[in-house]
Amino acid sequence: MVSKYRGEVDNLKSHITTLRVVIGIVVLFCFLFWNSANKARDVQRVFIPPDIRAGSTITLNQVPATTAYSFAISIFSFLNTWLEDGSVEYPSRVGELSAYLTPRYTQWLKEDILRRSGRGELDRRTRTVTVINEMAYDDERVEIINENNFVVWLDLRIKETHRGVDIKTVDIRYPIKVVRSDISLDFNPWGLQLDGFHGNPTRIPKTVNE
Repeated sequence: MVSKYRGEVDNLKSHITTLRVVIGIVVLFCFLFWNSANKARDVQRVFIPPDIRAGSTITLNQVPATTAYSFAISIFSFLNTWLEDGSVEYPSRVGELSAYLTPRYTQWLKEDILRRSGRGELDRRTRTVTVINEMAYDDERVEIINENNFVVWLDLRIKETHRGVDIKTVDIRYPIKVVRSDISLDFNPWGLQLDGFHGNPTRIPKTVNE
């Protein structure tokens, strides 16, 4: 009788050991799947061009020139739009867009804010930015340096007022550096950042008024 019970106990222990091994294997597979899914989420991106009505070939992890252009104009325009008071809105924009700006460009912007504030240029200053109609997107507006670096030329009309008085309406060509970023999609769904100017901005002839 004792040997019978011992046999059953041994069988039960063996069964429990088998279950533990199976559970361990399942947990291991779950961990490996979760880890692989996280890695894929971090590094695998599909960049959809803004306009695919004419058809488009999409390559995994490749940034289309149109996407780099759309990103640059969206972020740069918002950064430079101050509707009421540049002394408040300019620093606020830099903070709001921190995930879309490289640390180097962020530092440059903060220094620019200090320079302008010291000269009294931002107090009650407003600025609006619009794309010059006849100078919208074409392929020559984006230079692909490599798969991670781009130069985007934005032709923009800048209108400014100071204390309610119109002071400037000028057309400027901005050479903007755009770079790939591995920042989390939760903070930056574009996967791109502005990295400052590629050379100095230049005036475009036919300025309306300054």
